Parts: sequence; C-alpha cells; structure tokens
Amino acid sequence: MIWTSERISKLTAEELKNLAANAAVRGNQEVASMCELELESRKPKRKPALHLPDGFVRVVRSSRSKVKEADVSRRLAELANLLSLRFDFSVEKARALSVGHKRFTPHKLLDSKGKSKTGGAQKAGRVVFDQYISYRLNGDTFALVGILLSEEDTAGIRYQVLGPASILTDFKPLSELRAYLLDDEKIGVATGGEEFTDFNEAAARFTWVIEQVAPVR
Repeated sequence: MIWTSERISKLTAEELKNLAANAAVRGNQEVASMCELELESRKPKRKPALHLPDGFVRVVRSSRSKVKEADVSRRLAELANLLSLRFDFSVEKARALSVGHKRFTPHKLLDSKGKSKTGGAQKAGRVVFDQYISYRLNGDTFALVGILLSEEDTAGIRYQVLGPASILTDFKPLSELRAYLLDDEKIGVATGGEEFTDFNEAAARFTWVIEQVAPVR
C-alpha cells in the first residue's frame, strides 16, 4: 500500500502509532515521519502566554491565597445559581433585548464548567486572584468580582460590583478600583463600579443591580 498524507490523516491515533512503529522497523522513515507529523498536528494547541507589562513582577500565590480563591469562587457560583432561578440570563434573551447594539457579545454568568470566571489580570500574574461572574445587556456589563491584589494588601479581598455610573451611585472609575492598571489601560467594557470589603454586602448590591436590568423568568 502506498501511504499518502491524505490516507494517513484518516487513521486513528492508535493506528498511526502502529503504522509508525512498523514503518520504522522496515526502514521506511518517510512513512514513519508522516505519522509523527500527523500525531503532532493533533495535539491541542497551547494558548499564548499572557505577558506582564514592563516593570511588573509576577505576583506570588501562596497556598493560603489559593484556599481564599476557592472560597470566593464557590460563593460567586452559588450566588449565580440562585440568581439564575429568578432571572433569564440566556444568550438568546440577551441578544433579543440588545438588538441595535453593534457587536454585542453576551456573557454567560458562569464559565462552561459552571464555575466563576478568571480575570485576565490573574491569568497574567498581575494579581493574586481575580474571580468574577458577569452579565451583559445592550452596551453595559454588570459584574461581581472577588479580587486580591497582592498577599501584602492590608485591605484583603476586595469585592467589586461593576456597572455603569447611571445605576451605581457610589461609582468609582477602574483606575481607582484597580491599582495595577497602567494609564489608559482598560479591562472589558466596564468603566468602573463600587467596592466592598464584605462579600454579603457586595452580593446584595449586585443582586439589586441585576433586579434593575435583567428579565425575570
């Protein structure tokens, strides 16, 4: 049998490994190489690493902070599930209510695994953790964030309710809420919000915001 790249691409991974081994034994290095290339092409691609801005040092995460993060993530997910019983956060409903807003991208309240979402600042190593749930409607983003800027931050975990100044009366711009942001640096489309040190207070405020904007089931 003449092995072509097209024929080889139709084999299963196990068949490719067997064919590569047999080809190597028979001295057919060309076929063996084709199999190895095909196997390599099927490996999941790694996402590009998020780089820190010049002058920033990656934040160290202790085991204690990981426990705190897990607790914040659990609380956020529990709140999201409770709110989902009252409000319709479906992508279809959000799109229907946001007709006319260009490039509208709906947000699922939780990630694909039903957990809180991880912010880009945490992925880049600029904060200890940044966990959040969010909802988008029309041109606004509404989010509840649990964030720990650094292990040495005396304020501890900060809970931020993000949304427009037209709803949040104690609104502060992101430049005040996020000390790590560079000049003119933005995250998402939220421009600011309110900050709390107590999760229950922040959760109550976020619930109130959702009550103002989200469709009831």
